[in-house]
Amino acid sequence: SLGTCYTARFADIPASTGHGEPIQKLFKLKDGEAIVSALSLDPRIVGELDGSEDHYPETFGVAASTDGYGLCFGLAPFAEPSTRSGRRYAKPSKGHRMLNVAAVTGDETLIAASKGRRALLCAVTEVNYLSGAGKGVMLMKLGKDDELIGFLAAKGDGDTLTLKTSLGGEQRVNLNRYELTGRGGKGREVIKRGQLIGVVREVPVAPPVFADAEA
Repeated sequence: SLGTCYTARFADIPASTGHGEPIQKLFKLKDGEAIVSALSLDPRIVGELDGSEDHYPETFGVAASTDGYGLCFGLAPFAEPSTRSGRRYAKPSKGHRMLNVAAVTGDETLIAASKGRRALLCAVTEVNYLSGAGKGVMLMKLGKDDELIGFLAAKGDGDTLTLKTSLGGEQRVNLNRYELTGRGGKGREVIKRGQLIGVVREVPVAPPVFADAEA
């Protein structure tokens, strides 16, 4: 949540039951820091990670912070195991935190929502690609006391960002219901009463099982 990526091999994660082992056994998290996303960076799962100054890699990362800023960045520097202190991928403003990180290919639509009842949809390629850790560019223009609560990198029209409302309901935002508005705007109002208070997390999908190297 503070813009740091921590990388470990699957084989180094201890087998356990129940809730698993504390993440602090592997990494040294800072005070108030929380894990916001977990990704496999195996090229067999996510695609080629290496790029160049002339073009994006086949797969890269996108992230956004609570103050409405977003950035795209390369994942290759994070593919190898890190130290316990991790490696920086973003520098959120003081008092703000990163919300999520997603692996994308450039064909996705970003669906972002704020607690002020608004949502914005834009092409992921509208978000600047940074060569180093930074704050990024304005993804969504927020009003006073408003903050971003989450985003989804949608691969198709039916991919949905499901939002919790302060009145106990849910609001679904996808390309079938809302049009692209472009990066940097205020988006559009998606509910009339109450506030948006959180994102309903998708159930993680297990990666495929690979055949043995000798097969």
